[in-house]
Amino acid sequence: MSKHKYFFLLFSTLLLCGCGDSSRPKDLPSLFSCTVLVIQDGKPLEEARVEFHTGGEQKYVPVAYTDASGIAAMQTHGFSGAPAGKYKITVSKNIEDNIVYQTDENGEQVVASYNAYKTVEDQHSSVATTPHEVEVGRNTPRVEVNVGNAAKKKI
Repeated sequence: MSKHKYFFLLFSTLLLCGCGDSSRPKDLPSLFSCTVLVIQDGKPLEEARVEFHTGGEQKYVPVAYTDASGIAAMQTHGFSGAPAGKYKITVSKNIEDNIVYQTDENGEQVVASYNAYKTVEDQHSSVATTPHEVEVGRNTPRVEVNVGNAAKKKI
């Protein structure tokens, strides 16, 4: 056999063995693409946390944050997609304002105080009360979730 044939054999073997992702848990089920569009006050809601819940014990919770266009591409344990099944969808977003900084003993600026607020009504962020659901499978369409009007409830 020529050197090139050995190289090809070695390369093919390494390619086949190296295709699996060693960081992916063996018990993580197959994942299916799923995106959620979150709307608030008639506009896309940016930087909202979207989670899928089965209502029971869940080892892997699909989660994502919305981008500037209000779209969350769901991920499970850092991998794209969500396991097949029926889920309740929760949406939450918190903001901070009135941030006060002070200088610590090392001369660095640190946060001394701030106000934190929920901007999505509790109904949408609780598994018990959310009206939003999705069934994930092979051809899951984009889900649209309308969380109503903006809220500003102190945490």
